[in-house]
Amino acid sequence: MTKKIKRLPDAECSVMQIIWQADGPVTSSYVQEQAAQDWKATSVLTFLSRLTEKGFLSCEKRGKVNFYRPLVEKEQYLQQEGANFLKQLYNGSVKDLVVSLAHAGAVTDEDLQDLRSFLDAQGEG
Repeated sequence: MTKKIKRLPDAECSVMQIIWQADGPVTSSYVQEQAAQDWKATSVLTFLSRLTEKGFLSCEKRGKVNFYRPLVEKEQYLQQEGANFLKQLYNGSVKDLVVSLAHAGAVTDEDLQDLRSFLDAQGEG
């Protein structure tokens, strides 16, 4: 059984998205430059410190600069969060989730075709 990963607050999740998309270790200034929000350097350092303490990042000091690398894979986090979301809001029902999205107009014909193709492929396995 895999270790349960702690859910991240929105700001820390945004930082992780930046780091997951990066090609290799990043610095705090890189995160600050890539952020859609206008964060101060101290805020970015706080987020990075918290993520390191929570076990999401490793921190390697090179000279005077810290470099951060993800310890939790994006897919691993998304799978757990998706499962938690489904369980919490839709009592674990994928059908109820899809119905809700469809009624909200958030599902396109292409989405439905992609879903059909995915389900067909799962049945073949």
